Amino acid sequence: MKLPRLFLLFCIETMLCLSSGCNDAPDSVGGPTLSKEDYGTVQIKPINTIVEQPTQTTLLFTGSIDRMMLGKYQATQNQTYEAWTCLKFYNWPDSLLGVAIRSAQIRLKPFYNFGDSLSSFFVNVYRAKASILRDSITFDSLNLNGNYYYDSNHPMTIQANDSLINLDAAVVSEWFISNTDTTNRNDGVLLRPMNGNVIKGFYSCNVSDTALQPTLYITYVDTNGITGTGTYTHKIGISRYVAHVDPALFENNSDGKMRVQDGISYRGLLDLNNYSFDSLALLWPFSINQAVLQITLDSASSSCRFTPFANNLLYGLSVGTDNKAIGAYSAPSEQLSDSTGRHFYQFNISSMVPAWIHNTIARKITFSGYPESGSFDLFTFYGAGSTMALRPKIIIKYSLKR
Repeated sequence: MKLPRLFLLFCIETMLCLSSGCNDAPDSVGGPTLSKEDYGTVQIKPINTIVEQPTQTTLLFTGSIDRMMLGKYQATQNQTYEAWTCLKFYNWPDSLLGVAIRSAQIRLKPFYNFGDSLSSFFVNVYRAKASILRDSITFDSLNLNGNYYYDSNHPMTIQANDSLINLDAAVVSEWFISNTDTTNRNDGVLLRPMNGNVIKGFYSCNVSDTALQPTLYITYVDTNGITGTGTYTHKIGISRYVAHVDPALFENNSDGKMRVQDGISYRGLLDLNNYSFDSLALLWPFSINQAVLQITLDSASSSCRFTPFANNLLYGLSVGTDNKAIGAYSAPSEQLSDSTGRHFYQFNISSMVPAWIHNTIARKITFSGYPESGSFDLFTFYGAGSTMALRPKIIIKYSLKR
C-alpha cells in the first residue's frame, strides 16, 4: 500500500529537522543565534525629567584627601564661594617638649586656583579652642559658633600669596607642653580668608610626597639648658577644609539646566520617574548589550577645565527614595565630543536599567565630580528646556533571549 505523497513529505521534513536540530544552534559563545529582527535599539530622550535640587547633604570628607582649599571668590554679584582650612601639627619629639618658641611659620605648597589666580588675598589665623578637624564640622557650625571653636580675640592677618604663614609664638609654645591632647592646648589653627577673589588649593598632610606636605618651621630656646637654641622642622599633621556657597543659587531652575558643583557637594539629579519603561518591560527577558546615558555640557556656563589635571571626570550614582545617593550602582563617565566640538559625558548604565525596569531602585541618577572635594569645578548641563539634540538621552541596545 502506497503512502500518500503529502504524508511522505511530512516524514522527510521531520527527519531533517531532528537531525539538524529544530532549536536555534549555539553561536561561538554558546548563546542562541538570533535573527536580525531579534536585536533592537531603544533611544530614550527625557523631556521633563530634570529636577534641580541638592540630592545629598552628606559632608565631604576632606580630611582624607591630598589637598585643602583656602580663599574667597566672587563668581557673580550674588554668588560667593568661600573655603576655610583647618590644620593641626602634633607628635613632637620628646627632646623638644617644654621648649620656648621664639618664632613659628607654616609653609604651604600651592597647586590649584579657582577664580583670579593673580588676586591677592588675606587670611586671619585663629587658635582653635575646640576640635575643628572632625568630619562633622561644617562651614555653618564654624561660622555661627566662632567663639566656641576658635579664639577670635587675637587674629593675625597675613597675606597668603607667598604661602608662608606666620604664627603667634605664644600659641605654638602651648603645643609643645605635651604630646597628650588632654594635657595641652593643641587643637591647631583655623585659616579664614578675609577678602580676595581666588580660592587656592594647597597640598595637604595626606599627600604622599613629603616635600609637598604643609611644614611647620620653628626657632626655639630650651629653658632647661638641654638642647639649647635651635631650629626645627615638622611635617606630621592633619588637615581638612570646609566650604560654602549659597545652594539657593543652584536651585533656581529657570533655565531648565542641571548643575554639578564640586567642593561643596552639590549634585545634579536626573529624575526618570515620569518616563515609562513599560515597553521594555514587555520584552523581558532580554540581554542588554549596551545602555548609556548622555548629558551635554553647556561650556559657557561651566567652570571646569579640560586638562589632564582638572576634574573632568564625573560619576553617576543610583539614588534612593530620599534623593540621596546610595551607590548601589555607579558609573564613571567618558568625556566625548560630537562633530560640532560640543562636549558631552557618557555613562554606562547597563547595570541600572534592569533595576529601573523592575522598580527595584528609584528611577533616578545623581552626578558628582571625581574627586568631588578636589576642586571647585562647576558643570552645567543642558536640560528639558533645550533643543532636542542637547537634551539628556538614554540609548539601550538589547537582544531578545530565546
